[in-house]
Amino acid sequence: MTSTPKVDFHCHTTASDGALSPQQLIELAHTHQITHLAITDHDTTAGYQQALKHAQQKGIRLTSGVEISCEWQKQTIHIVGLDFDATHPKLQQGLADIRALRWKRANEIIEKLSARPNLAKLDIKTRLMEQVGEGVVGRGHFAQLLIESGYVKNTQQAFDKYLKKGRVGFVKSEWPPLEEVVQWIVEAGGIAVLAHPGLYKLTSGKLNRLIEAFIEAGGRAIEVVNKPRHSAEIIGMAQRAERFGLLASMGSDFHRPEHTWRGLGWLAPMPEECHPVWQHFKALVPASS
Repeated sequence: MTSTPKVDFHCHTTASDGALSPQQLIELAHTHQITHLAITDHDTTAGYQQALKHAQQKGIRLTSGVEISCEWQKQTIHIVGLDFDATHPKLQQGLADIRALRWKRANEIIEKLSARPNLAKLDIKTRLMEQVGEGVVGRGHFAQLLIESGYVKNTQQAFDKYLKKGRVGFVKSEWPPLEEVVQWIVEAGGIAVLAHPGLYKLTSGKLNRLIEAFIEAGGRAIEVVNKPRHSAEIIGMAQRAERFGLLASMGSDFHRPEHTWRGLGWLAPMPEECHPVWQHFKALVPASS
């Protein structure tokens, strides 16, 4: 008999746009009695690599992870990679290319926001560089800067007033195609997971077409559980996993402790009919007792 593993296979650190360092995240995971974890920072494996030794010391099974931005039918989609070779050259080159695209976009956003009279005094570029540090720049950093400077109350307001399409700070993303990103993960020996499928606000038919394209590219899993309570969305994604023959993943998409609605490891149980992705990792995660 094995004890039930407590897992979270989608979370972020300061290596991308999270608030906690990789070591702090491991401490939080240990506090929450998480047994199996994947750090999935945006377009970098640095958080995973920095946390590996600390996770071993704390008795947490840390699986390699990353969340990669890509494009499908002119829409940004996120693919989580799990259980891959983090030293794979093609994957790492692809991630480096996306990080360069992120800075290109960030510099254009800086230019647009700085041109606004009410924001000109902020010295956005200097403040942003301080905030990002050695991490991967994202629009979440701009949102946090606007919150800390008192221009908005929360992330949603930052996007609604300044960063989303049609607002002054919007710059269209340039990401590689979905098929290419999935192949990087597959060639690195990993499992590609369609992240937070409910977040894209696609019609049912279009989501099905996305899943079909994802599978055709080599994708093998879908994020079924990313909420703390059972919901119609979880039921719907579990049904899709069964219908399309996909493995099921779960992850909180944790970024910051102050986001009290999204705690690390705070996840509803995986529906019984699902086939958990972690049962297919090279270093097998034990089944529930």
